[in-house]
Amino acid sequence: MAAAGDLLRPPLTTIQTVEQAMRDRVTRGEREEPAEEIPPDVARQILQDHLDRHYRDTLDQPIPVLGGKSPRQAVRSAAGRRKVVDWLKYLENSSARNEGSPLANYDFRWIWEELGLAEERK
Repeated sequence: MAAAGDLLRPPLTTIQTVEQAMRDRVTRGEREEPAEEIPPDVARQILQDHLDRHYRDTLDQPIPVLGGKSPRQAVRSAAGRRKVVDWLKYLENSSARNEGSPLANYDFRWIWEELGLAEERK
């Protein structure tokens, strides 16, 4: 205990609700540190970068809805192109349904262009 200093406290011997524990913490003079809020523009950029990496990797991964082919492989055939177009539309529509979330504003245009499908985006 001497080595741990004030990192160790007496064991909890009573049961408390969260509200009771928080109230007791305040009465002991312990203050909650406010959570650092990530500015919305920074959060949006973090999400954008993450989604860019995710979808860039996904373009080379087998996708079950594309018959186990990667999007890059699937676009090589007419039937595969149709499936990729449907898949991309599904992604865009799913993303748009997340109103108020940075995900709702994700721009999938680069994927359409990367796969040579920009003309088929309607």
